[in-house]
Amino acid sequence: MTALFIISGLVVNPITGYAQQAPDEEWQQERGEAMDALVAVQEKKRSISETAGEGGLLVEELKRYEKELLRFPKKDRLRFGHDADYTYDTNSQRLRVHNEEGNSTFRINPFVEYDLSGQKTDLKFEYRWNRQYNNNTPGSDTFSQEGNIRFARKVLPKTNLSINERLTRSSVRSSGKDNKKVSWDNASRATINYDLNPKIQINLEANYTRLFFVNEDFDETGTREFQLDPNVVLQLTPKTRVTLGYRWSLPRVHTEATDTVNHEFRISYSGKITPKSTLSADVSFTQKDPNSAQVGSSDKIASSLGYLWQATPKTSLRFLYSNSMELAVSDSISSGNLLKSEVRTTSDSWSLSIRWRPYRKVNTEFSFAPSHSHSKTKKTGDANTRSRSFTFPFQLGFDVDLTRWLRLRLTYTYRHKIGNEPKTDENRAHTWFVGSNVVF
Repeated sequence: MTALFIISGLVVNPITGYAQQAPDEEWQQERGEAMDALVAVQEKKRSISETAGEGGLLVEELKRYEKELLRFPKKDRLRFGHDADYTYDTNSQRLRVHNEEGNSTFRINPFVEYDLSGQKTDLKFEYRWNRQYNNNTPGSDTFSQEGNIRFARKVLPKTNLSINERLTRSSVRSSGKDNKKVSWDNASRATINYDLNPKIQINLEANYTRLFFVNEDFDETGTREFQLDPNVVLQLTPKTRVTLGYRWSLPRVHTEATDTVNHEFRISYSGKITPKSTLSADVSFTQKDPNSAQVGSSDKIASSLGYLWQATPKTSLRFLYSNSMELAVSDSISSGNLLKSEVRTTSDSWSLSIRWRPYRKVNTEFSFAPSHSHSKTKKTGDANTRSRSFTFPFQLGFDVDLTRWLRLRLTYTYRHKIGNEPKTDENRAHTWFVGSNVVF
Protein backbone atom coordinates (compact mmCIF):
# COMPACT_ATOMS: atom_id res chain seq x y z
CA MET A 1 0.00 0.00 0.00
CA THR A 2 1.39 3.30 -1.05
CA ALA A 3 0.95 6.23 1.31
CA LEU A 4 1.63 9.78 0.20
CA PHE A 5 1.81 12.80 2.47
CA ILE A 6 1.41 16.50 1.74
CA ILE A 7 4.07 18.44 3.63
CA SER A 8 4.50 22.20 3.24
CA GLY A 9 2.84 22.16 -0.17
CA LEU A 10 4.90 19.17 -1.45
CA VAL A 11 3.43 15.78 -2.30
CA VAL A 12 6.27 13.29 -1.70
CA ASN A 13 6.11 9.79 -3.15
CA PRO A 14 7.90 7.29 -0.83
CA ILE A 15 8.77 4.94 -3.69
CA THR A 16 10.07 7.34 -6.34
CA GLY A 17 11.10 10.20 -4.05
CA TYR A 18 9.55 12.74 -6.43
CA ALA A 19 8.08 16.01 -5.13
CA GLN A 20 4.93 16.56 -7.14
CA GLN A 21 4.88 20.31 -6.46
CA ALA A 22 8.36 21.01 -7.85
CA PRO A 23 6.95 23.07 -10.78
CA ASP A 24 5.08 25.24 -8.25
CA GLU A 25 8.32 25.91 -6.36
CA GLU A 26 10.06 26.87 -9.60
CA TRP A 27 7.12 29.15 -10.46
CA GLN A 28 7.26 30.85 -7.07
CA GLN A 29 11.06 31.19 -7.17
CA GLU A 30 11.10 32.70 -10.66
CA ARG A 31 8.29 35.10 -9.83
CA GLY A 32 10.00 36.08 -6.56
CA GLU A 33 13.24 36.83 -8.43
CA ALA A 34 11.35 39.02 -10.89
CA MET A 35 9.66 40.91 -8.03
CA ASP A 36 12.99 41.41 -6.22
CA ALA A 37 14.55 42.78 -9.40
CA LEU A 38 11.62 45.13 -9.90
CA VAL A 39 11.82 46.46 -6.32
CA ALA A 40 15.59 46.93 -6.59
CA VAL A 41 15.25 48.94 -9.81
CA GLN A 42 12.49 51.06 -8.28
CA GLU A 43 14.64 51.86 -5.25
CA LYS A 44 17.60 52.70 -7.48
CA LYS A 45 15.42 54.89 -9.66
CA ARG A 46 14.07 56.74 -6.62
CA SER A 47 17.55 57.43 -5.22
CA ILE A 48 18.87 58.69 -8.56
CA SER A 49 15.75 60.78 -9.21
CA GLU A 50 16.35 62.66 -5.98
CA THR A 51 19.91 63.60 -7.01
CA ALA A 52 20.30 63.41 -10.77
CA GLY A 53 16.90 63.46 -12.46
CA GLU A 54 15.06 60.49 -13.87
CA GLY A 55 17.97 58.28 -14.94
CA GLY A 56 17.00 57.30 -18.49
CA LEU A 57 18.69 53.88 -18.55
CA LEU A 58 17.09 52.76 -15.31
CA VAL A 59 13.66 53.91 -16.49
CA GLU A 60 13.98 51.72 -19.58
CA GLU A 61 15.14 48.80 -17.43
CA LEU A 62 12.19 49.32 -15.10
CA LYS A 63 9.75 49.24 -18.01
CA ARG A 64 11.29 45.99 -19.27
CA TYR A 65 10.93 44.31 -15.86
CA GLU A 66 7.32 45.53 -15.60
CA LYS A 67 6.47 44.02 -19.00
CA GLU A 68 8.09 40.69 -18.08
CA LEU A 69 6.21 40.58 -14.78
CA LEU A 70 2.89 41.27 -16.51
CA ARG A 71 3.56 38.48 -18.99
CA PHE A 72 4.41 36.00 -16.22
CA PRO A 73 2.01 33.01 -16.46
CA LYS A 74 -0.58 32.55 -13.76
CA LYS A 75 -0.36 29.65 -11.39
CA ASP A 76 -2.14 26.52 -12.67
CA ARG A 77 -5.28 25.64 -10.75
CA LEU A 78 -5.74 22.19 -12.29
CA ARG A 79 -2.77 19.84 -12.53
CA PHE A 80 -2.58 16.20 -13.51
CA GLY A 81 0.13 13.68 -14.26
CA HIS A 82 1.46 10.28 -13.29
CA ASP A 83 4.39 8.37 -11.83
CA ALA A 84 5.46 5.12 -13.46
CA ASP A 85 8.39 2.92 -12.54
CA TYR A 86 9.91 -0.51 -13.08
CA THR A 87 12.03 -2.29 -10.46
CA TYR A 88 13.98 -5.52 -10.74
CA ASP A 89 15.38 -7.12 -7.57
CA THR A 90 17.64 -10.15 -7.89
CA ASN A 91 16.79 -11.32 -4.34
CA SER A 92 13.41 -9.93 -3.38
CA GLN A 93 12.90 -12.43 -0.51
CA ARG A 94 16.43 -11.83 0.89
CA LEU A 95 17.30 -15.51 0.69
CA ARG A 96 20.79 -16.81 1.41
CA VAL A 97 23.54 -16.76 -1.21
CA HIS A 98 23.07 -19.08 -4.23
CA ASN A 99 19.34 -19.41 -3.46
CA GLU A 100 18.22 -16.00 -4.72
CA GLU A 101 14.89 -15.49 -6.48
CA GLY A 102 14.43 -12.37 -8.60
CA ASN A 103 11.24 -10.37 -9.01
CA SER A 104 10.10 -7.59 -11.35
CA THR A 105 7.68 -4.92 -10.15
CA PHE A 106 5.81 -2.45 -12.34
CA ARG A 107 3.84 0.42 -10.81
CA ILE A 108 1.70 3.20 -12.27
CA ASN A 109 0.33 6.07 -10.19
CA PRO A 110 -1.75 8.73 -12.03
CA PHE A 111 -3.03 11.73 -10.07
CA VAL A 112 -5.08 14.91 -10.44
CA GLU A 113 -4.93 18.00 -8.23
CA TYR A 114 -7.13 21.05 -7.94
CA ASP A 115 -5.80 24.18 -6.23
CA LEU A 116 -8.25 26.69 -4.74
CA SER A 117 -5.61 28.63 -2.78
CA GLY A 118 -5.88 32.39 -2.43
CA GLN A 119 -3.71 35.10 -0.94
CA LYS A 120 -4.51 34.16 2.66
CA THR A 121 -5.80 30.58 2.39
CA ASP A 122 -4.13 27.43 1.09
CA LEU A 123 -6.66 24.81 -0.08
CA LYS A 124 -5.79 21.83 -2.30
CA PHE A 125 -7.55 18.62 -3.32
CA GLU A 126 -5.75 15.58 -4.75
CA TYR A 127 -6.81 12.15 -5.99
CA ARG A 128 -4.40 9.30 -6.73
CA TRP A 129 -4.84 5.88 -8.31
CA ASN A 130 -2.12 3.27 -7.77
CA ARG A 131 -1.63 -0.16 -9.36
CA GLN A 132 1.31 -2.47 -8.73
CA TYR A 133 2.14 -5.72 -10.54
CA ASN A 134 4.74 -8.32 -9.55
CA ASN A 135 6.23 -10.92 -11.86
CA ASN A 136 7.15 -13.82 -9.52
CA THR A 137 5.10 -12.82 -6.46
CA PRO A 138 1.56 -12.10 -7.72
CA GLY A 139 0.35 -12.35 -4.13
CA SER A 140 1.94 -8.93 -3.57
CA ASP A 141 -0.04 -7.20 -6.35
CA THR A 142 -1.86 -4.19 -4.92
CA PHE A 143 -4.47 -1.68 -6.02
CA SER A 144 -5.24 1.51 -4.10
CA GLN A 145 -7.08 4.80 -4.42
CA GLU A 146 -6.25 7.82 -2.32
CA GLY A 147 -7.74 11.24 -1.61
CA ASN A 148 -5.91 14.15 0.03
CA ILE A 149 -7.17 17.49 1.33
CA ARG A 150 -4.82 20.21 2.57
CA PHE A 151 -5.99 23.43 4.25
CA ALA A 152 -3.85 26.18 5.78
CA ARG A 153 -4.63 29.73 6.90
CA LYS A 154 -3.40 32.45 9.26
CA VAL A 155 -6.24 32.57 11.79
CA LEU A 156 -4.66 35.24 14.04
CA PRO A 157 -1.86 37.78 13.49
CA LYS A 158 0.70 35.37 15.01
CA THR A 159 -1.08 32.03 14.62
CA ASN A 160 -1.18 29.68 11.62
CA LEU A 161 -3.45 26.64 11.29
CA SER A 162 -2.99 23.75 8.87
CA ILE A 163 -5.10 20.60 8.44
CA ASN A 164 -4.30 17.52 6.35
CA GLU A 165 -6.74 14.69 5.68
CA ARG A 166 -5.92 11.49 3.78
CA LEU A 167 -8.14 8.48 3.03
CA THR A 168 -6.82 5.40 1.19
CA ARG A 169 -8.55 2.22 0.08
CA SER A 170 -6.22 -0.69 -0.74
CA SER A 171 -6.69 -4.27 -1.84
CA VAL A 172 -4.13 -7.06 -2.08
CA ARG A 173 -4.34 -10.74 -2.90
CA SER A 174 -4.43 -12.90 0.22
CA SER A 175 -2.53 -16.16 0.48
CA GLY A 176 -4.79 -19.17 1.10
CA LYS A 177 -7.97 -17.08 0.92
CA ASP A 178 -10.57 -16.81 -1.84
CA ASN A 179 -11.25 -13.13 -1.26
CA LYS A 180 -8.93 -10.13 -1.45
CA LYS A 181 -7.56 -8.33 1.57
CA VAL A 182 -9.33 -4.93 1.49
CA SER A 183 -8.34 -2.19 3.92
CA TRP A 184 -9.10 1.47 4.60
CA ASP A 185 -6.32 3.74 5.86
CA ASN A 186 -7.22 7.13 7.31
CA ALA A 187 -4.72 9.76 8.52
CA SER A 188 -5.65 13.14 10.03
CA ARG A 189 -3.22 15.86 11.08
CA ALA A 190 -3.76 19.30 12.55
CA THR A 191 -0.95 21.77 13.31
CA ILE A 192 -0.99 25.13 15.09
CA ASN A 193 2.05 27.45 14.93
CA TYR A 194 2.28 30.46 17.25
CA ASP A 195 5.07 33.06 16.93
CA LEU A 196 5.61 34.17 20.50
CA ASN A 197 8.35 36.59 19.40
CA PRO A 198 10.89 36.76 16.56
CA LYS A 199 13.07 34.14 18.29
CA ILE A 200 10.52 31.73 19.80
CA GLN A 201 7.88 29.68 18.00
CA ILE A 202 5.47 27.32 19.76
CA ASN A 203 3.99 24.44 17.76
CA LEU A 204 1.33 21.86 18.56
CA GLU A 205 0.66 18.92 16.24
CA ALA A 206 -2.02 16.24 16.64
CA ASN A 207 -2.15 13.07 14.50
CA TYR A 208 -4.72 10.32 14.30
CA THR A 209 -4.30 7.23 12.09
CA ARG A 210 -6.56 4.26 11.67
CA LEU A 211 -6.25 1.07 9.61
CA PHE A 212 -9.20 -1.31 9.42
CA PHE A 213 -10.10 -4.23 7.16
CA VAL A 214 -13.42 -4.88 5.46
CA ASN A 215 -12.89 -8.67 5.58
CA GLU A 216 -13.62 -10.26 8.94
CA ASP A 217 -10.73 -12.69 8.40
CA PHE A 218 -8.25 -9.82 8.87
CA ASP A 219 -10.22 -7.71 11.35
CA GLU A 220 -7.89 -8.58 14.26
CA THR A 221 -4.96 -6.84 12.54
CA GLY A 222 -6.67 -3.45 12.51
CA THR A 223 -4.78 -0.64 14.25
CA ARG A 224 -5.27 2.94 15.36
CA GLU A 225 -2.98 5.51 16.98
CA PHE A 226 -3.26 8.99 18.43
CA GLN A 227 -0.24 11.30 18.81
CA LEU A 228 0.15 14.67 20.49
CA ASP A 229 3.40 16.49 19.68
CA PRO A 230 4.08 19.90 21.29
CA ASN A 231 7.46 21.52 20.64
CA VAL A 232 9.27 24.85 20.96
CA VAL A 233 11.68 26.26 18.37
CA LEU A 234 14.34 28.66 19.67
CA GLN A 235 16.15 30.79 17.09
CA LEU A 236 19.23 31.48 19.19
CA THR A 237 21.05 33.32 16.38
CA PRO A 238 20.20 33.98 12.72
CA LYS A 239 22.16 30.79 11.89
CA THR A 240 21.42 28.60 14.92
CA ARG A 241 18.17 26.86 15.86
CA VAL A 242 17.30 24.54 18.77
CA THR A 243 14.07 22.51 19.04
CA LEU A 244 12.69 21.03 22.28
CA GLY A 245 9.90 18.51 21.81
CA TYR A 246 7.75 15.90 23.52
CA ARG A 247 5.54 13.25 21.92
CA TRP A 248 2.76 11.29 23.63
CA SER A 249 1.29 8.42 21.61
CA LEU A 250 -1.32 5.72 22.15
CA PRO A 251 -0.94 2.84 19.65
CA ARG A 252 -3.86 0.41 19.71
CA VAL A 253 -4.73 -2.88 18.04
CA HIS A 254 -8.15 -4.46 17.62
CA THR A 255 -7.47 -7.25 20.13
CA GLU A 256 -6.06 -4.80 22.73
CA ALA A 257 -3.34 -7.38 23.46
CA THR A 258 -0.36 -5.15 22.68
CA ASP A 259 -1.64 -1.71 23.70
CA THR A 260 1.00 0.64 25.13
CA VAL A 261 1.55 4.26 26.13
CA ASN A 262 4.67 5.88 24.63
CA HIS A 263 6.55 8.96 25.82
CA GLU A 264 9.32 10.54 23.75
CA PHE A 265 11.53 13.48 24.70
CA ARG A 266 13.66 15.09 22.00
CA ILE A 267 16.16 17.91 21.56
CA SER A 268 17.49 18.95 18.15
CA TYR A 269 20.13 21.40 16.99
CA SER A 270 20.77 22.92 13.57
CA GLY A 271 23.37 25.55 12.82
CA LYS A 272 25.49 26.98 10.05
CA ILE A 273 29.13 26.63 11.06
CA THR A 274 30.62 28.09 7.85
CA PRO A 275 29.04 29.83 4.85
CA LYS A 276 29.06 26.48 3.01
CA SER A 277 28.46 23.92 5.76
CA THR A 278 25.69 23.04 8.22
CA LEU A 279 25.77 20.86 11.34
CA SER A 280 22.74 19.12 12.85
CA ALA A 281 22.32 16.91 15.93
CA ASP A 282 19.41 15.09 17.53
CA VAL A 283 18.98 13.19 20.82
CA SER A 284 15.80 11.44 21.99
CA PHE A 285 14.63 9.19 24.81
CA THR A 286 11.57 6.94 24.35
CA GLN A 287 9.76 5.01 27.06
CA LYS A 288 7.09 2.38 26.29
CA ASP A 289 4.71 1.46 29.11
CA PRO A 290 2.47 -1.60 28.56
CA ASN A 291 -1.24 -1.69 29.35
CA SER A 292 -1.30 -5.44 29.97
CA ALA A 293 1.00 -8.16 31.29
CA GLN A 294 1.28 -9.65 27.78
CA VAL A 295 3.36 -6.71 26.59
CA GLY A 296 6.84 -5.84 27.77
CA SER A 297 8.26 -2.42 28.59
CA SER A 298 11.22 -0.82 26.87
CA ASP A 299 13.51 2.18 27.08
CA LYS A 300 15.33 3.52 24.04
CA ILE A 301 17.96 6.22 23.55
CA ALA A 302 18.66 7.40 20.00
CA SER A 303 21.06 10.03 18.69
CA SER A 304 22.21 11.29 15.31
CA LEU A 305 24.78 13.70 13.92
CA GLY A 306 24.66 15.18 10.43
CA TYR A 307 26.98 17.37 8.39
CA LEU A 308 26.25 19.03 5.04
CA TRP A 309 28.98 20.69 2.97
CA GLN A 310 28.25 22.61 -0.21
CA ALA A 311 31.69 22.15 -1.73
CA THR A 312 30.86 23.94 -5.00
CA PRO A 313 27.64 25.37 -6.47
CA LYS A 314 27.17 22.01 -8.22
CA THR A 315 28.58 19.58 -5.64
CA SER A 316 27.40 18.80 -2.11
CA LEU A 317 28.47 16.20 0.46
CA ARG A 318 26.28 14.88 3.27
CA PHE A 319 27.37 12.72 6.22
CA LEU A 320 25.01 11.20 8.79
CA TYR A 321 25.71 8.96 11.80
CA SER A 322 22.98 7.52 14.01
CA ASN A 323 23.02 5.26 17.05
CA SER A 324 20.31 3.66 19.17
CA MET A 325 20.32 1.55 22.34
CA GLU A 326 17.19 -0.23 23.54
CA LEU A 327 16.39 -2.39 26.57
CA ALA A 328 13.18 -4.43 26.34
CA VAL A 329 11.90 -6.36 29.37
CA SER A 330 8.99 -8.82 29.30
CA ASP A 331 7.51 -11.51 31.59
CA SER A 332 5.96 -14.86 30.74
CA ILE A 333 4.64 -17.87 32.64
CA SER A 334 5.73 -21.42 31.80
CA SER A 335 4.77 -24.50 33.88
CA GLY A 336 3.70 -22.23 36.70
CA ASN A 337 7.02 -20.40 36.79
CA LEU A 338 7.55 -16.71 36.10
CA LEU A 339 10.19 -16.14 33.43
CA LYS A 340 11.78 -12.79 32.74
CA SER A 341 13.38 -11.91 29.41
CA GLU A 342 15.72 -9.01 28.72
CA VAL A 343 16.78 -8.02 25.21
CA ARG A 344 19.48 -5.39 24.71
CA THR A 345 19.82 -4.11 21.16
CA THR A 346 22.41 -1.71 19.80
CA SER A 347 22.27 -0.33 16.26
CA ASP A 348 24.67 1.93 14.37
CA SER A 349 24.45 3.32 10.88
CA TRP A 350 26.61 5.59 8.75
CA SER A 351 25.62 7.37 5.58
CA LEU A 352 27.81 9.24 3.12
CA SER A 353 26.26 10.73 -0.01
CA ILE A 354 27.74 12.90 -2.74
CA ARG A 355 25.42 14.86 -5.00
CA TRP A 356 26.74 16.42 -8.21
CA ARG A 357 24.97 18.49 -10.85
CA PRO A 358 27.06 18.20 -14.03
CA TYR A 359 24.40 19.90 -16.12
CA ARG A 360 21.46 22.19 -15.40
CA LYS A 361 18.95 19.38 -15.98
CA VAL A 362 20.95 16.42 -14.64
CA ASN A 363 21.60 15.43 -11.01
CA THR A 364 23.72 12.47 -9.92
CA GLU A 365 24.06 11.00 -6.43
CA PHE A 366 26.27 8.30 -4.94
CA SER A 367 25.66 7.00 -1.44
CA PHE A 368 27.19 4.41 0.87
CA ALA A 369 25.23 3.60 4.05
CA PRO A 370 26.62 0.67 6.11
CA SER A 371 24.83 -0.37 9.30
CA HIS A 372 25.47 -2.67 12.25
CA SER A 373 23.06 -4.34 14.66
CA HIS A 374 23.90 -6.28 17.82
CA SER A 375 21.43 -7.85 20.26
CA LYS A 376 21.84 -9.84 23.47
CA THR A 377 18.99 -11.86 24.98
CA LYS A 378 18.91 -12.99 28.60
CA LYS A 379 16.18 -15.33 29.86
CA THR A 380 15.61 -16.77 33.30
CA GLY A 381 17.30 -20.16 33.53
CA ASP A 382 18.79 -20.01 30.01
CA ALA A 383 22.20 -19.05 28.71
CA ASN A 384 22.61 -15.69 27.01
CA THR A 385 22.19 -15.62 23.25
CA ARG A 386 23.73 -13.06 20.89
CA SER A 387 23.15 -12.04 17.31
CA ARG A 388 25.05 -9.61 15.13
CA SER A 389 24.68 -8.44 11.54
CA PHE A 390 26.36 -6.00 9.14
CA THR A 391 24.74 -4.49 6.05
CA PHE A 392 26.58 -2.72 3.23
CA PRO A 393 24.39 -0.92 0.67
CA PHE A 394 25.72 1.14 -2.27
CA GLN A 395 23.50 3.29 -4.46
CA LEU A 396 24.04 5.30 -7.64
CA GLY A 397 21.23 7.44 -9.02
CA PHE A 398 20.54 9.88 -11.86
CA ASP A 399 17.74 12.47 -12.15
CA VAL A 400 17.18 13.93 -15.62
CA ASP A 401 14.73 16.79 -16.27
CA LEU A 402 13.98 16.28 -19.95
CA THR A 403 11.39 19.05 -20.02
CA ARG A 404 9.55 21.21 -17.50
CA TRP A 405 6.89 18.50 -17.15
CA LEU A 406 8.92 15.28 -17.56
CA ARG A 407 11.55 13.85 -15.19
CA LEU A 408 13.36 10.51 -15.39
CA ARG A 409 15.13 8.69 -12.56
CA LEU A 410 17.60 5.81 -12.85
CA THR A 411 18.94 4.04 -9.77
CA TYR A 412 21.17 1.04 -9.09
CA THR A 413 21.53 -0.41 -5.58
CA TYR A 414 23.77 -3.19 -4.26
CA ARG A 415 23.06 -4.57 -0.80
CA HIS A 416 25.14 -7.17 1.08
CA LYS A 417 24.26 -8.48 4.56
CA ILE A 418 26.45 -10.66 6.78
CA GLY A 419 25.25 -12.27 10.02
CA ASN A 420 26.37 -14.71 12.72
CA GLU A 421 25.94 -17.75 10.49
CA PRO A 422 27.37 -16.95 7.04
CA LYS A 423 25.60 -19.91 5.41
CA THR A 424 22.13 -18.83 6.57
CA ASP A 425 22.31 -15.13 7.49
CA GLU A 426 24.33 -13.87 4.52
CA ASN A 427 22.40 -12.50 1.55
CA ARG A 428 22.97 -10.02 -1.26
CA ALA A 429 20.84 -8.31 -3.86
CA HIS A 430 21.13 -6.06 -6.92
CA THR A 431 18.25 -3.67 -7.61
CA TRP A 432 17.63 -1.66 -10.76
CA PHE A 433 15.01 1.10 -10.78
CA VAL A 434 13.70 3.14 -13.73
CA GLY A 435 11.01 5.74 -13.06
CA SER A 436 9.31 8.69 -14.72
CA ASN A 437 7.36 11.64 -13.32
CA VAL A 438 5.00 13.57 -15.60
CA VAL A 439 3.13 16.73 -14.51
CA PHE A 440 0.92 18.90 -16.75
